[in-house]
Parts: sequence; structure tokens; C-alpha cells
Amino acid sequence: MSMKINQRFSAKDIRQYTFRAGLSRTEGGLLELVSEVYTSILGALTLLTMAGALIVALRHSLGVGDESALLASAVAPGFHSVTLLQASATVLLTLAAALLSVEMTMGPVAMTLPQTAWWLGLPVRRRGFIQPGFLKSLIWPSAAAVVVVLPMALGMVAEPTPGRLALSVLCGLGLAWLLYGIACWCQITDSGAWLKKVMGAITLLAPLTLVATALYNNVAGGDAITAANTAWMEYLPTSWPLLVADGATWPLLLVVLALGLLALVFLHLERITTAQLKASAAAGAYATSSLLSMDATELSRSLGGATSVGKSKVRLPLIFKGGTAFSRSVKTLISTHATMALRSPATLLRVLVLAAVPASLASVEFLGNAILIAVALYLCAHFAATTLGATARFSAGNPAVDMLMPLPAKTVRLVHYVVPAVLMTLWAPICFGLLLALGVGSPSLLILAILAGPGLGAATLRAAFRPTPDWNMPAVASPTGPIPMGAIKAFLIGPDLTLIVLLPVLIALIAGGVPAIAFPIQLSLTFLAYTWGTHIRKPKSAKDAGLFGMAPVPVKK
Repeated sequence: MSMKINQRFSAKDIRQYTFRAGLSRTEGGLLELVSEVYTSILGALTLLTMAGALIVALRHSLGVGDESALLASAVAPGFHSVTLLQASATVLLTLAAALLSVEMTMGPVAMTLPQTAWWLGLPVRRRGFIQPGFLKSLIWPSAAAVVVVLPMALGMVAEPTPGRLALSVLCGLGLAWLLYGIACWCQITDSGAWLKKVMGAITLLAPLTLVATALYNNVAGGDAITAANTAWMEYLPTSWPLLVADGATWPLLLVVLALGLLALVFLHLERITTAQLKASAAAGAYATSSLLSMDATELSRSLGGATSVGKSKVRLPLIFKGGTAFSRSVKTLISTHATMALRSPATLLRVLVLAAVPASLASVEFLGNAILIAVALYLCAHFAATTLGATARFSAGNPAVDMLMPLPAKTVRLVHYVVPAVLMTLWAPICFGLLLALGVGSPSLLILAILAGPGLGAATLRAAFRPTPDWNMPAVASPTGPIPMGAIKAFLIGPDLTLIVLLPVLIALIAGGVPAIAFPIQLSLTFLAYTWGTHIRKPKSAKDAGLFGMAPVPVKK
């Protein structure tokens, strides 16, 4: 008995089968995922609880006042902050430029690398594979628009009403959809390279205008920039949601324009070539791997669409003839680190911009909260530290290169520590010097931050030489697909040491003063970080437990 099957699989059937097949191979559960990071989470909560108790005790002992640290401002009295309109317009412009730049790099209509390899060659209409990615990718800019526009509209309008707030959010959604449509059309027509470069420059330079304006206002006196001088910023297209919140309705035409562009893109989805889909999938995989490794340099490169190979011709001397073989090898390694840093001016520029981000936050009216600035300081310090670890990460991934040097492994690790430690020690006074110029902190806090600089260099090494994730551990099923458990534990290695090193600085910043005991504590933590960061882990023995902690089973021949 024979059976004829006339029904052909559609793209939807293939997608659903692939998704179910991936989930059927997961072996772990949510509790196993939580237990993996339980120790790290418990340690972080304990550390934050102890820090909070110390902050309260310090504020009372220093006589700072009875005001809660959650409400206390770190900005000195009489400081001329940037107007809220300028800050809101600048933030909206920066976020819009960043959104368009990232969307043009990552797709925006994207698939994963396995999907491009498995699906695009099948004899079915490719719209069924492309259309879900187009619709799903609309969720993220829409959610971002709601999260950003609603608080700004509430803060900018004197008497907000539910109707105006709803229309303001709708205008923000229209702006996000328009940017998404522009990115899609550029992907369909394979154009817009110049636009992506312009958006990247705006994303990098726009926040710096807040610091420059605040510094100018505090020395200009009567010539300071006022709200009347920045009123024109409300009429930038990215600021139209604020106009709608004030009562204007004409900016809502943006929604009609965005829907028309999305409809045009939807009709031409099948014009996206296989090469473009594969390029977007590769960019997405690059960004995902960079995020899992907490690699700020590679993450910024992946989101910016830059290649990992620079074109700079800078070359410091790498061959030294004087001295012993030991000293010549040390000089060669240090010169290599310096050469790689100078060959990446964009990386150094990102580090400098990260140094100015906390000052940008402090320069905005009503955003000079000490805890908010402390959180920004921690994040910027960690990303700056990991950004400077490119050469160390290369050595971690290629240990044979270090083995070629006639040096002990411990000495090589110490040499890798030199350049990041020096650069982070220079980064600290730049960051805290800008804050001090804006009236945040004190000279004592600046000195304390300089003492923490070498410890941040050790955090660079800890993040660079973190152990590789155990990809053999069972995956956890989730609505978005399987999540590998081994990658989550490795994700937490690196930020922990940055927090430990900066703890006295952050506590002193929030407390509003620097006690004398903070200096020896900071020196001790810096030395601890140096010891921890330059420590070399012993490689696992071949006789250790095998897969999932079980001893390998002998095979009979």
C-alpha cells in the first residue's frame, strides 16, 4: 500500500519544527540556572548591604546632614546645571542616532547564522523566513521608545494629562518606526554607508556637549547659556515627542510617514539578498559573543560595524639589543602593548568618552544624585578597563604566543598588566577631575580614585584571562531558545573585581566625604586586586572529572 503526499512544507512549518527541535534537546532547568549564579548574586547583595551601612555611618560621622543618601545631591551648591530641555533633546538625539546606527549594522531584518545556512537554500518562498524577523525586530525599538519618551514627557510638561502623554508616546513610537524603516530600506537597497558614519559620530560626540555647556556656564557668569538659548532644540525631529507633550499635534504626521515607509518596506522584503542576510547574521553573532564575554571593545566594534583589524601604521620599536634576554623580552612585550593601543585611536577615544559620561550625568539638572553618579562611574570604569584589554585577550586566546618569550609565565602576566594599569591610572584623574570641575567630590576623592587606578588595570587582566565557559553543561529551555549555563557564570567574572576596587571610592562619593581610613583601605584593595588579577590559574589535569563532572568511561579495545 502506497501513500502519496501532495502537501509541501511551508516556511512557517520549517520554522516551527526547528524551534521545537532546539528546545527538545535542552536538559537543564530554571533552578539550575539560578543556582549557577546564586553565589555571585548573594555576594553582591551582601557587599551592597555592608556598603549601605557604611555610607549611613559615614554621613553621620562626617556631619554631612540627615538627608537620605537616596535623595542627596553630589553637586556643590550654586552649580549652574544644564537646562532640562537641552539635556532631554541631547539624550533623544543621541539615542535616536545610536538606534539607527545599530539597526543599520545588525540588520535590521536579521536571521541567525544557522538559519541562513539551513533555510535560505530550501525550495520555499523566502518571505516566510524573512517576515517574522522583520516583525519581531519592531518590538525592541517600540519598547525603547515607550521607556524613554514617557518619563521625559512627564518631567518636561508642567501639567501632564493622560491624553497628551499618550499622544507623546505615540509620536515617539512613530519616530522609532521611522528610524527602523530607514534602516530597512537601506538594507533592501544596499545603501546608507555614509548615514551610518554620521549617526556614529553623533552618538559619540553629542553627550560631550552637556559637559562643555556646564563648564562654560560656571565660568561665563551673565553670558551663560539659558533655556531661551536652547529653545530651538525642541524643534529637532528627535524632540517632536516633547512638542506633542506640550500640546502640539502637527508632529503626529511622523506616525503616518513611518507607517507608509514600513508598508513600502514590507512589500519589498524579498529584495533583501542572501549576502545581506548572512552579513547581518554574522554581525548579530559577533555582538552576542562580545556581550557574553563582557568585551566592551569588541561589542562597540560589532555594534558600529567596524572590523577588528585596524589600518594604523604606528609601530614602536619591538627589537632591543641592549641588556639581558630577560630585559629585552620585557621591553618587547610592553612595546607591543603600547603599539596595539596606539594603533586603535578609536578605542582610546571611547575610553576618554567613558571618562566624561559621569560628568555628563552630573551636569544635568535634577540628575546630580550621588547614587546615580556612582552607578555610572562603576559601569564606565568597568567598560573602560575591559576596552583596554584587547592585547591581553589575544594572548589569552593564543597562549602559544606568550610561550615563545624566554620569560616565566608569571612575568609575562605581570608585563600584560603594565599598560592597562598605567592607562587606567591616567583615566581616573580625568574622570574625577571633570567631576570635581563640576562641583562633584573633592580633591581627597580625586586622590583616592588615583589609588584605585592600578586595581582597575588588574580588573582588565581578570576579565581578559577569565576561564572559557563550559559549553558542555546542559542548556536551559526558554521562550527565546536554549540558554547555555556555562556562559552565564563566565559573564560575571570581571565586573566583580571592578566593584571591589572601586568600593571605597563609591562609598566616599555617596557619603559626601573621605575619611582618613579610606586611603589605607583603598591601597589594600588595590593590592588585593593586583594579586588576584595577575594570578595564573592552574590548568585542569587530564585525570580530572570529565563531562558533567563524571569520570571518563574506559573504552574496551
